[in-house]
Amino acid sequence: MTTVKTPTFSDNEIIKLLAQQYQLSGQLKNLPGYCDQNLLLTTKSNEQYIVKIANSAEPKLELAMQNAAMAHLTQKECDVPHAINNHIGESITTIRNAHQASFCLRVLTFIPGQFYADANPLTHNKALWSDLGQFIANIDIALTDFNHPGAFRYLDWDLAQGYRVCMSKKHLLKEEKASIVEKFLTLYQTQTMPVLSQLPQGVIHNDANDYNLLVDNIETPKRISGIIDFGDMVHSHIINELAITCAYALMGEKKAQEDILSTFKTIVAGYHKIRPLLDIELEVLYSLVALRLCTTVCNSALAIEQQPDNEYLLVSVKPAWQLLEQLVTLNPYAVLCQLRQACQLPVDSGNKAEDIISYRKKHLGKTLSLSYQEPLKMVRGQGAYLFTEQGTPYLDMVNNVCHVGHCHPKVVAAGQAQLAKLNTNTRYLHDNIVNYADKLLATMPEELSVCMLVNSGSEANELAFRLARSYTKGTELLVVDGAYHGNTNACIEASPYKFDGPGGEGAKPYVHKVTLPDPYRGEFQGNSAESAQGYANSVKDTLAQLAQAGKKPSAFICESLQGVAGQIIMPDGYLSSVYQQVRDAGGVCIADEVQVGFGRVGTHMWAFETQDVVPDIVTLGKPIGNGHPMAAVITTQAIADAFVNGMEYFNTFGGNPVSCAIGMAVLDVIEQEQLQVHALATGKHFQDKLKELKQRFELIGDVRGLGLFIGVELVENRTTKQPATEKTSWLVEFFKQHHILLSTEGPFYNILKIKPPLAFNEADTDKFIKVLELGLTKLVKTNV
Repeated sequence: MTTVKTPTFSDNEIIKLLAQQYQLSGQLKNLPGYCDQNLLLTTKSNEQYIVKIANSAEPKLELAMQNAAMAHLTQKECDVPHAINNHIGESITTIRNAHQASFCLRVLTFIPGQFYADANPLTHNKALWSDLGQFIANIDIALTDFNHPGAFRYLDWDLAQGYRVCMSKKHLLKEEKASIVEKFLTLYQTQTMPVLSQLPQGVIHNDANDYNLLVDNIETPKRISGIIDFGDMVHSHIINELAITCAYALMGEKKAQEDILSTFKTIVAGYHKIRPLLDIELEVLYSLVALRLCTTVCNSALAIEQQPDNEYLLVSVKPAWQLLEQLVTLNPYAVLCQLRQACQLPVDSGNKAEDIISYRKKHLGKTLSLSYQEPLKMVRGQGAYLFTEQGTPYLDMVNNVCHVGHCHPKVVAAGQAQLAKLNTNTRYLHDNIVNYADKLLATMPEELSVCMLVNSGSEANELAFRLARSYTKGTELLVVDGAYHGNTNACIEASPYKFDGPGGEGAKPYVHKVTLPDPYRGEFQGNSAESAQGYANSVKDTLAQLAQAGKKPSAFICESLQGVAGQIIMPDGYLSSVYQQVRDAGGVCIADEVQVGFGRVGTHMWAFETQDVVPDIVTLGKPIGNGHPMAAVITTQAIADAFVNGMEYFNTFGGNPVSCAIGMAVLDVIEQEQLQVHALATGKHFQDKLKELKQRFELIGDVRGLGLFIGVELVENRTTKQPATEKTSWLVEFFKQHHILLSTEGPFYNILKIKPPLAFNEADTDKFIKVLELGLTKLVKTNV
């Protein structure tokens, strides 16, 4: 390892060298320098120069690159210093100290101006920020035709190395700080890293910090008057220049989030005005700004570990943390849309909505439904939000598929990484399927020890029916009125919501409906042992009728919480009573967790656990892959063994390595981000707020739910419980006008269906409540 020697020449030695080599003399003033010796020389005629003596480890090739770049920029009339030649016409002079150690001496011209850092942040203004963007763009344009072998070097502060630097040092951060950095690193890995090859490259200054930028004056700065210190120049992605500039400029703005965004947009728009940005450069800019800040705090963490008593290090890194904490609350796509608007760039809208609708009707089948009177075109999803083609964010209250948040970076990264390696079927050995099955089964009761992987909830339920018939040899299926279990033939036949609905043909002879255990609108009111048994008696009566007819049940299938039937929370004890009856009759019990599993209920990982039962078969879907098509059937060893009858069960895509990697990532995120606990706390806050509104608005007949599975039933009259169907429909459109996506549920479509991604938080709750209050108030006043 090379020992870095910092030069320590005396003023007298330097004055002598300057006289010998440059025919210069005057007064010297020491300037700050990390491991170099920097001085200001003022001659008798008041001319000023910067004297730089590089440390011993600084390669001469890189110093020559800096000199060449400054000369190149000077020739292009950029406000930068340049190296002057010594008496033999060279811009670098090799000198030796008393110990004969070699150092490189350079003399640079002096650029007048005052440091950007010394200007009062309160005096910063749009004119200054716009000029900053334009100034840096001019530097980048001027460097477009510059090249030098010294620029092709490894540098920790090269943003192209930022991810590696942060990954190697983030363990030094405190846990709460590390989580912020981790979010941005995952964003970079999933959104930026895959497109790096598309970004233009060139030599960049790479360090436009507030002590390297000069302004015209510090009282009312409006113009950047120069840039100094070319020591970090490197060949990299050109967009890194703007990212670094923005990172430093935003760190200096001690303002609210909206003001930070305003500054960001103004700098970027100024840059774009001079050097038009490519779409892909704008796409990654937010991520790169954050990466620069992450690099700063990670590098500082190492310095702090090495010098724990250095209070300056803690103070100097504070602005970076403050800005990271602000940026992490922003949505990257929303920022991108604002940047595009600031640059006066059109939004990439693709096909017109009416053309898509027309094509769908003609070529995709007329039974494919659309939400809202005027359908929305969504192009992005992040967290609890979907974004239209104009970049308008919509709070998603109904998407229980993207369970851990739309496009969660860790889930995306897992899919990308495995897809780049291998995707094949289960006829080959692979670690992913056993690792995933093991992790998934660990969340289940011990009896449920076999995992079969498929591609959708419908597939899972159909396989569950086959397993039940193989094990019990029974033929009859018991289903709950109003239930929905999927879109295959067998699942439609098991779904009263479909076979009793429009286009349905009624129940098949082997399918037997039992009463929906609805504590609000059903025959037995409230959550009590009596109401639970009252509904369970419907199953008892059905089983008795089957026995009298000489028929045997194969299974009873029930959603652990009823979804399409109306966001129903069954009375406590209902399932335990029903399960016992079904098993006594020779059938098995299937818990359909396709909509409600994976911690949504808050108190438990699986909704069936809220009824204190252990099913014989559990079906999983929707949230299992966070939008990726996968599903699972979990059952006992005995039931799985009964399915082995000589016929192979093979599923082309079920259990493939990519799906398993994604499924594993979803489980990891639920655990790491404590989303089950989050669902419980947020759900309680939500229901408390809804119940407060219920006290004020007679239209709210019932508020019910567990965790982030909530239903709000609207009625015209609380006594008669007449469904307020039209008002509910009006509210859904009202919510859409306020950029909140909502839907209805139940046989009368009078129930607001609330089951958002678990990225949904209390601030989102308050936004929803505010709009609901506005809507209910308007309904009362206008009597819609």
